[in-house]
Amino acid sequence: MTDNLQARFAAMNALNAVFEGRKPLDQSLEKFAIKYELSAQDRGFAHALCGFILRHKPSLQRLINSAARRKRDVSPIGLNTILLMGAAQLFLMSVDDYAAIDTSVKLADQSGLKKQKSFVNAILRRFSREDNPNIRPAMAKWLYDTWAEDYGTEIAKNISKSSLIEAPIGVTYKDGSWEKQEALSLTDDCWVQDFASQMPVSLLGDLKGKTVFDLCSAPGGKTMQLASKGAHVVSVDISERRIRRTTENLERTGLSDQVDLVCADLLKWTPDVQADIVVLDAPCSASGTIRRHPDLPYIRTPKDIKSLAAVQYDLLNRAKKWVKKDGILLYCTCSLQKVEGEYQIARFLEQNKNFERVSIENHPEWRDSNGDIRLLPSHGDMDGFFISMLKCV
Repeated sequence: MTDNLQARFAAMNALNAVFEGRKPLDQSLEKFAIKYELSAQDRGFAHALCGFILRHKPSLQRLINSAARRKRDVSPIGLNTILLMGAAQLFLMSVDDYAAIDTSVKLADQSGLKKQKSFVNAILRRFSREDNPNIRPAMAKWLYDTWAEDYGTEIAKNISKSSLIEAPIGVTYKDGSWEKQEALSLTDDCWVQDFASQMPVSLLGDLKGKTVFDLCSAPGGKTMQLASKGAHVVSVDISERRIRRTTENLERTGLSDQVDLVCADLLKWTPDVQADIVVLDAPCSASGTIRRHPDLPYIRTPKDIKSLAAVQYDLLNRAKKWVKKDGILLYCTCSLQKVEGEYQIARFLEQNKNFERVSIENHPEWRDSNGDIRLLPSHGDMDGFFISMLKCV
């Protein structure tokens, strides 16, 4: 394990951005990895350290609060983060006790917390003398409660347990196949994509010569799937940064000629023609991807889910206008919350009688009673996902 203090500074700043600013971990880590000029090894260490803390924070926090004789988290947040990092290195990672304690004290010293150096040293030295404390990964209560309401307590427990296991790497190939990789190895005929994420397009059958709108498309996994199946794709996303990433992926895989990229707000954009198929992978809480984004329980709130559900419904009501008669509107989200999936579609069909649900015949093991697909992390190595296929009649 690295003893590089810079890697720990990057991890500390990224975690503070999560806890204080509700900023996504990946973006924050990338920002600070560049700032501190981290090597690949140090980037890996910082990422792993953050992951351990985010998945085990309730247990780690209880130990810290007990040792500090406080009922609440240690303040300020920066000091609490340093203690979390030290505890995670001592209890969960293969870091020498001396390195974990010494670097934590240096972090305090160089982060405007000089007066707390002895406090950090005392707490972590006490931890270094403890054997096998009961530290377990745990899910945020507010998320567990929503799953228990949607699925029942047993399924909610299984979802929580599976969501706290780090996800493997998944890769989709141009020929439509998918595989899990131990270490990422990309060629010009494949791209990173989870099994669940590649499923919506895999359900669409023969797409040769068809016009398909891929909405909220970046970073482009579904766009590349659609293009590789012979469709002409209009790929739309609001983020210029993510569109640039899609452009890079399309050029690398040689699929650029079949795709028109559009950077636009879908609530303002209007196409010139209608499509045979519209794929709406709507912005959502992404609660089905906690395996790879353990920061989500800390940067999302129940209020966010309510506002996202409103955006999803607005987008559905925009997208419905762009589907040809007898065409397909494919709605999907990587959320486990039914308000962003099943309940969304029930409401849409009630208010749009010119659309009807198409029962998805593939994968009957994951098809619900309405004919939609509901994937759960507890089904295996996959993210949580909801898929509904609607026909314009």
